[in-house]
Amino acid sequence: MTVEIPVVIKPLLYEYEWKLKENFKDKIFGIYLYNSIAINAFDENKSDIDIVIIIKEDFTKDEVVELKNIHRELNKNFSYSKKMEGMYIKLKDISKTNDLLEPYIYFENGRLHKPGYYDINYVTWWTLKHNGIGINSPRVNDLNIKVDWEDILNTMNYNLNFYWKSKLNKKSIFILDYWIEFSVLTLCRIVNTLEYKEINSKLASANMALTSMNKEFNKIILEAIRIREGKGEKSLYRSRIKRSNDVQRFIDSTIDYCNTKYNLENL
Repeated sequence: MTVEIPVVIKPLLYEYEWKLKENFKDKIFGIYLYNSIAINAFDENKSDIDIVIIIKEDFTKDEVVELKNIHRELNKNFSYSKKMEGMYIKLKDISKTNDLLEPYIYFENGRLHKPGYYDINYVTWWTLKHNGIGINSPRVNDLNIKVDWEDILNTMNYNLNFYWKSKLNKKSIFILDYWIEFSVLTLCRIVNTLEYKEINSKLASANMALTSMNKEFNKIILEAIRIREGKGEKSLYRSRIKRSNDVQRFIDSTIDYCNTKYNLENL
């Protein structure tokens, strides 16, 4: 399936691509979109614009100054600029994850950050390899990304058994709408990824979960969808405490389900 870049962000992205190549010439190997845009699930109001820029060598100090100027200009001229999130990764470091990389320059919320770590993991590379969209750049296949399903399983294991399991100890956060939406939809997406071996959108994953997961959790899944879509309907719950408890049970049950079915803890 061919996925088109949404019309509303095309001017921003082509201006960004032109400025990078105009200022840094052959240092820029390629500019690639991944995540929601690449899987045809971009939401103008909710989605980020996720980008990986492959460079041939590090930027000099003077070039970093120019890079900051580029991002400032984009912020002034394009309303969607602050939705851009991305990393400048060296060509020789393709397929590496944060634990194997030296700090790299990244940007989010309209700001260019000094070298550090952001969204580079096996899911990033998997999505880029299978769904990535180049902006006037060499083909994604030319990147020779090396990532396999075992890498994704290890990432899901970390997400479930470390990140999400630790969140169960912070019960107060699940009073908030943000954490209802984020936790439920993310876990639906993890289950969907494991079941179908593909990265799908959060909303599509949640709608599939309504028919494939335990029906006792349909109410909390529908509540997360309601928050995500932001149409102003009233909550399906009269009690935030009951809703919070349902989210925690959903997280705990999903972790157990994935560990049992996919033997994650023994990887």
